[in-house]
Formats: sequence, structure tokens, C-alpha cells
Amino acid sequence: MDNSNGIFSNRFLDAFLGRAYNVGVLINNINQINKMKNSNLALLSYLALNAKEGKSIPSIAQLSEDLGLSTSAVREQLEVARQLELVEVKTKTGIQTTAFSAAPAICLAYRYGLEMQPELIWDLLSVRQHLELSFWQEAVVNLTKKDVDYLAEIVDIAFKKINNRPVIIPIEEHKEFHLAIYRPLGNSFLQSIMESYWNISIETGIHNLTDKTYLQNVWTYHQKMQQAIATKEYDLGYQALITHFELVRTQRKAELKQRFE
Repeated sequence: MDNSNGIFSNRFLDAFLGRAYNVGVLINNINQINKMKNSNLALLSYLALNAKEGKSIPSIAQLSEDLGLSTSAVREQLEVARQLELVEVKTKTGIQTTAFSAAPAICLAYRYGLEMQPELIWDLLSVRQHLELSFWQEAVVNLTKKDVDYLAEIVDIAFKKINNRPVIIPIEEHKEFHLAIYRPLGNSFLQSIMESYWNISIETGIHNLTDKTYLQNVWTYHQKMQQAIATKEYDLGYQALITHFELVRTQRKAELKQRFE
């Protein structure tokens, strides 16, 4: 009796079942990975949903029960959220969500990168400058008279600080002047990148230049920008922005090069 067909069938079945088993293992592994991903994002999703719906955040013990996670896992994920400034954790008020901004995440990553490569600050500077130039026309036409008057107030305060004895570096005014131009656009990611640049640059101290002539030149261009916006001569303001960037870039690179050498 020829059993070749039976042997073939058994081998085929074994091979099929083996492949089926391997596929089953693969699917199970994928499910486990997805489960791990979901559990790692569980608290962030929970926080976002509650913030969106205006609900309060319960205690860590209640979060553990609601999410099906251990209290230690909840604490770990809560610390990540705190580092990203998505929440504030205080003894009296408990866990409170904050307004979303990508700036803390960008700053956190850049602080790490700058420890290894200090020159990375110029990558962030380049991105920030290109974004400001790209969004200039769209931003300035949306500024109200109140916005323009606010820019003039910032310029006045800056010149008062520069003319003070000793000179006071108008760093916060510098930051706010640029942010104020683009804030009315309501583009949270644009604002986050710009805020990240200013926060990081202030931390590195690259704006700590007290040369009065240099500061007067810088703020003369800010004044030209504000005046051009006020008279709706947006192209003149755009050219003032470009010249301002070139002046700052040249001075900052020379100063920072000396610092890190």
C-alpha cells in the first residue's frame, strides 16, 4: 500500500501548523507590544481627555484603579507629564492639567543635545528665523492697533533699559517683541518653537551682551519694524527684520565662538 500521499499530507499539515503557530506567536507579540505602548500612553490619554472635558484629575490611587496600572507605573508616567509641563503636582491642590505647549518637550530635548553639541543652538536659531520670515506677512496683517501700540511700548521700555546706568539688557522685551508679532496667528506650534529658542538662548546666555552701541542698533531695527507695521509698510518691516537677524547672528556667533573655545 502506497502511503506517500499520507506522508505528504502529514508533512504539509505539520508545516502548515508550524507556520500557523509562528504567525500566532508573531500576532501575540505584536499585541503585547501594542499593549505596552497603550499602557505607556494611558495616563497621557487620560489627562488629555479630562482636560478637554474640564474634569478634575483624581488621586494617584484612583488613577491606578481607573487605568489598571500599578501606582508605581502611574507615578512614573505622571513624572513624564510633569517634566513636559502638562501637569502641575502640588500638595494642596493635587494634580492640575496646564495649557498645552510643545515648548517644554523641545527645550528638554535640546538641553540634552546642547550638552553634547553646543553648536546645536544655531540650528534652533536658523529654524526660528526662517519661521519668522515665512510667517511675517501673514502675521503683521493680523495685528490690531492695540497690538501695534503694545509693540511700541516694548520698544520704549527697551530703550529706557539700554540708556540706564549701568545698562540693563532688555532680554525679556526682546523675547516678547518677537512673540507678540506672531501670537495673534494662534499657531501653537510656531509659538512653541519660538518660545523654545528664547528659553534655551536665555539659559545659554548668548543674549547677555551689554555693549550699548550694539543694543541700540538692535533696538533701532525693532523700532523700524514697529513703525513699518504701524504705517502698513510691511515690506520695509520685513527688510528691517532681515537686517536685524543678520546683525544678531554675526554678533552672537563671534561671542559664542569665544565662549566655547
